[in-house]
Formats: sequence, structure tokens, C-alpha cells
Amino acid sequence: MNRLGDDQVQGYRESGFLIVRGAIDPAPIEALMAFVAHVVRLEAGVEAPEADLLSRVLVELKRSHPSSSSWIYQTILGSWALKAFFVHIGIEPLAMQLLSLNSPNDLGIVSPAFRFDIPGDTRNVRAWHQDSAYFRENSQGQEHLVAWIPMNPARKENGSVVLAPYSHLEGRYDSCHQPASGFASEQYRLPGHLLADRSLIHLEAEPGDVAFINMDLFHASGLNSTDDDVRYTAQIRFNTINRPDYRPVSLKPVYPEYTRNPAVYGAASRS
Repeated sequence: MNRLGDDQVQGYRESGFLIVRGAIDPAPIEALMAFVAHVVRLEAGVEAPEADLLSRVLVELKRSHPSSSSWIYQTILGSWALKAFFVHIGIEPLAMQLLSLNSPNDLGIVSPAFRFDIPGDTRNVRAWHQDSAYFRENSQGQEHLVAWIPMNPARKENGSVVLAPYSHLEGRYDSCHQPASGFASEQYRLPGHLLADRSLIHLEAEPGDVAFINMDLFHASGLNSTDDDVRYTAQIRFNTINRPDYRPVSLKPVYPEYTRNPAVYGAASRS
């Protein structure tokens, strides 16, 4: 799909999000998940079917040795496989349409990302927030968006994202910043009173679907309450560079020490 209907664009602007069913071909998803299984295999040091590596093996590794999970996560983020995935899925024309852009020369990106959410993990669940608190390339929510892409079925039970429709119309709020600590994620939390009496929805989506979300929309991660169903998603944020207030981010590389899986690399390993 390379063009949205006028009703879809209007629906996005009114509610702050749009789910496009069957927007991308399954082949890039399968290729990326095969790569993820490869990275898990490297760290776990076991030979197992891909389905086991992406579920049971990863869950056991993250619970027994969280630093290995961090290594897996950062390795995926820095991989060519992830960058190639975003090129191959070809969703930029849809993002341009939602951002009212006529030329790809005016389209920017930030934070091509990948998440895996294992059952019962509360340290990496994103509290209620606006993405515009994390990403400040544009000052207006309608000038940038996030494309949220499920790699496997996303359901309420496995922690799919929760949205507050129409909340983007209120603009960006001040948030409470909580720095990352240990293996817990950084947070920009919205004040709790802003969620009172709102209608909320859990996104339910299949591989191949894409949700576009206004950067000012209130949303949060759900909690994965399954036994071994790891929820996998990719995200990329599109922004608008032909605006007077556009600010490209300046990134400084950080190289943490990781304690690798001692069952494979020995108890004193570092990378």
C-alpha cells in the first residue's frame, strides 16, 4: 500500500492514530525475526528452533541474566538488519501523506527501534507518556509521528500499547522525568490526573499491520500477562524537516559494559 484514503487521513487527524491493516509484506518481518533469533542464539549459546529462541529461550535468559537481554537489545538496535527492515517495508509514502509532505526530501527520521516485552516484566513497561516528551525534533505533534509495527500478534494479554484517543488535541504537557536506572527504562511520565475519565483502547494488530500515532497522543505499554508469549514490535519516528523550528538531534555514542552470559562466555566476561 502506498496511498491512504481521505477518510483514513481525516480519521488520523481527529483521533490521533490510524491502524493500516495489511500495510506491509510478511517477508521483511520474517527476515528480521530470523535475525533476532540469530542474536538470541549467539548470547544463549544453544541450538533450538526459531520459535523456541524467540519465546522460551529469551524469557529464561532475560530472567536469569538481565545484562544478556540488554546486549541482545542493543545489538539489534545497531544492526544492519533493522535498518534494512525499515527500508524494505516502504511505509514512508503513508507517513508523508499523514504529515502533509510532498517530497521525501522533507521527511526526517529518528530512533529506528525494536522492542521485546517478556511476560511479567515491569521494569521496561512505558508508563503513560507522549512521545513528544522524548523526541523534540518538531514542536507540534502533527508535524511528527511514530509508526508502530507488530512483529507478532499484539494483544491486550501480551501487553499491547494502550491509547487515549483525541488526547493529542490538547498539545504537549510537562512530564515528570525518571532517568534510566540499572535495567529499568527511562520514563517521561504524564501527571496521573490527565488520565481520569478517558476512554482507552488496546491496539490489537497482526504482523503486516502498522499503527501511525501522533507524537502528542497519550499512550502506554500494557503489561504482558502471558506465560511465554514475548511481544515483538518495531518503531520508527518520522518528522518534518522543512519547518522553521525543526531541531535535528545530536547523538553521543555511549558504550556500556555488558556482562555476557556466563554459561557461554565465562563468569568474568565483559564486552
